[in-house]
Amino acid sequence: MVRLEENKVKSGDIVIYKNEVGTVVTDYDNREVMRFLPCNYGTYSTSRLNVITEDDVREATHEEKLNLVSREYHWGKVLEIHCIGEYQIVEAVKDDEKVHYHGYINYKDTNTSYYSLDSALVGCIGRKYEGGNGKAAMYFCKMIGME
Repeated sequence: MVRLEENKVKSGDIVIYKNEVGTVVTDYDNREVMRFLPCNYGTYSTSRLNVITEDDVREATHEEKLNLVSREYHWGKVLEIHCIGEYQIVEAVKDDEKVHYHGYINYKDTNTSYYSLDSALVGCIGRKYEGGNGKAAMYFCKMIGME
């Protein structure tokens, strides 16, 4: 098996286990134990998930990670995923046919949607450097007249 960076599986890593894409989570009772959360598993009890080690999994490829992001996106139909460096922006359409953009940083959901691809990119950059409560991205958009 191909090993993850630094030979250490950590919570939040996107991996392939038994030909299935999913995420590594820590055991609720023992933080040293890593478990495999399959894509779209839903609500779970860690005790019901398979225990994994570095030898059981391999790091997912970029395409496999995008597949996980697309399959787990439930706020509309995914039209495209735009990738710019460490940022992934899901372009999706909701039932009312309004396109929206949802930001990810290193395949991790920022839990924020935007009205344009430009504002999503600025928002992701701001979130990376300031965190979720930062205001620089909003002020930047206002300064240049972006919605």
